[in-house]
Amino acid sequence: MVSTARKRRVLAARPDGQSLTMSIHHLPPGRIYHLALASEWRDATRADRPYRRSTLGRSLEEEGFIHCSFAGQVQTIADLIYRGRDDVVLLTIDPSRLEAEIRVENLEGGDELFPHIYGALSLDAVVASDDVRVAADGSLVVLPLIGGG
Repeated sequence: MVSTARKRRVLAARPDGQSLTMSIHHLPPGRIYHLALASEWRDATRADRPYRRSTLGRSLEEEGFIHCSFAGQVQTIADLIYRGRDDVVLLTIDPSRLEAEIRVENLEGGDELFPHIYGALSLDAVVASDDVRVAADGSLVVLPLIGGG
């Protein structure tokens, strides 16, 4: 159970524009995930400072949040953004350890909601970081890393 001091507010926005507010306990069960360049993750861990990259080529400061995915979304994002890259790690994040607010939302249209971290990713919230293998066709092999294959 998460202590009261560690509870974080989670905001959700539905595709129709309606906003929802929920506690961390109302996130779908389990972890959230972030695909990162290995060198950028290594830089943060070596300096013992929070991770501040949003997505490929964009910082937290530029984007305003860190893009994350639920387990069922990771492969799609890997194929869309990181296909063919051999320098990617999958960060497994425990939402209850985050200091920053999480918003579950869709900012680009469509029906699918994604978790976004509105602040730096504290190193202790990352419970695993795994190198992502590239298959012969260029796709990233992420499913075994999240228990899906």
